[in-house]
Amino acid sequence: MDRGVGWRGAAVALVTVWTALAWAPAAHADPEDHELVYCLSPAQAQPLRDAAIALGADKAKVADLPAWRRGDAEAFEKACQALYEAQKQPPQDVLDKALPFLTGLFGALAAYVATAWQARVTAGRADRDALVAAATEFRAAALEYASTYVANRDSARFDKAHTALLTRLRRVVAEHPSWPSAEAAKNTIVSGPLSPEALGGLSGGPGRREEEAVEELHSALDRVAAALATPGRWHRSLRRKNTG
Repeated sequence: MDRGVGWRGAAVALVTVWTALAWAPAAHADPEDHELVYCLSPAQAQPLRDAAIALGADKAKVADLPAWRRGDAEAFEKACQALYEAQKQPPQDVLDKALPFLTGLFGALAAYVATAWQARVTAGRADRDALVAAATEFRAAALEYASTYVANRDSARFDKAHTALLTRLRRVVAEHPSWPSAEAAKNTIVSGPLSPEALGGLSGGPGRREEEAVEELHSALDRVAAALATPGRWHRSLRRKNTG
């Protein structure tokens, strides 16, 4: 799954819904019409009288609502507006309308991130295991190859192990250019003391230099393998100075 496409799709959906809600045209008539229809309904006759009295109107005058409205339109409008506003539900803003969608969207994004992270960890552990297996086989094959008398040497096992480890290291170097241990390990088996040319030129078995190179390579690859299995960490021991 393309993680970039997933994030971009979610962002576009969010912006689209937000814009549609923000610019949706109002679908209601003049609020004054609403007030009149509400206040003049039979069910609101007594609540309207109560509202008028609470605002200071004479109780006797508001007993006959049509007459009171004709005689004191301003007082009627004031009482009607107060009654209407008291019962009216607050308008739903854009965020209220978008909240269900946002809740679902953020839930989906959280699930996506968790799944992607788990996939990354799983892939890192698989890369670690593959690198450890390649390094172990290379170590055994290199020592066997270098220790065998020149006339009896068969490079098939060593060549296969060398190719497998080099393939792994090239991938690590490409994906983690700030890990010098991986680059140094690659150089050791390509042009260093554990390269095919260097080991092929030995006639008296591996010397101290080659043995130390094997141990240093093993130590470096252990650090690289451990880092592959723990993505997201700083891995200070593998980074160049001043590398972010």
